[in-house]
Amino acid sequence: MKYVMGIDQGSSKTYAIVGDDGGNVLGFGKSYGACHSNTGMKYAMKAVKEAVNEALQQAGLELTEIDTLAAGMTGMDWEFEEELLREELEQLTHIRNIAVVNDCIIAMRAGSSRPYGAVLCAGSGLNCAARNRDGKEFVYGFYIEEEYQGGSALGKACIKAVTDSYVGMEEKTMLTEMLLKKFDCKDVDGLLFKKVTEKISLEDYLSLPIVLEEAAHMGDKVSKNIWYRFGKQFGRYVIAAMKRMDMLGYEAEVVLSGSIFKCKEPELRQGVEDELKREAPLAKIVDAVYEPIVGAYLMAVEQSGKESGIVFRNLEKYSSSFRLKRV
Repeated sequence: MKYVMGIDQGSSKTYAIVGDDGGNVLGFGKSYGACHSNTGMKYAMKAVKEAVNEALQQAGLELTEIDTLAAGMTGMDWEFEEELLREELEQLTHIRNIAVVNDCIIAMRAGSSRPYGAVLCAGSGLNCAARNRDGKEFVYGFYIEEEYQGGSALGKACIKAVTDSYVGMEEKTMLTEMLLKKFDCKDVDGLLFKKVTEKISLEDYLSLPIVLEEAAHMGDKVSKNIWYRFGKQFGRYVIAAMKRMDMLGYEAEVVLSGSIFKCKEPELRQGVEDELKREAPLAKIVDAVYEPIVGAYLMAVEQSGKESGIVFRNLEKYSSSFRLKRV
């Protein structure tokens, strides 16, 4: 029996999980979020160390007992960063058998029943990736255009819908009254002035998808169209990635992950589905049930040379005590 470790580092948190290669989860640790390319490598590795130490302590293990490590790291957007991060993790843990991937790959692995597939990670931003049967990967990273960067882009689309409606380029929308109230503006001119003078912060934009969901729920056609348009574009990204990886000829799961896909209105998902039906009819959309850290654990088991199927069968047993499921 070998002990393995998974790491998930994102901008808002760093998680570590320890288990054996038979699918028994033994420890879970957490720390602050970081990204080596933004906050610095030293700061990022400090968060990893804190999460790893907590997981080991909970598991009752020493770092020297860990055979394999798989890490999903935000900011791993360029080829040279894989080797850079692997070297840093090896120096930190002294583990030799290490796999490092972009964090959206472990999100895909956490939601897929197979080691291959595609993923859409829509949170504050957006990323899309595909991994084929040969283990080759393509991650969009900075290739995602700003207009569709997840929650922040949806927030900007809300304000654009209000200003377009005001000048007659869009039909009337409930978003107008809702946004004027939210930003304490007496009219659309006031809202536009706040936008132009950059008085609307990133946090403000990120709060607007909730408003957009509420408006769509009340039947606002403009809001529904925004969700659907974003879904269609998200679907195009997936199709292009699957084409690049020669995956259109066989069944593959497309995992929907991230806070934006928690939207209860159907238009976003419908847009993705409609695009996939058009060019990737064998693809199957699945909603991510488990947190991405589970994907890192599964990849660590596979990296150690074992099949990960037994891990899936055991996850439900540990999901509550280790908070492994997405909420």
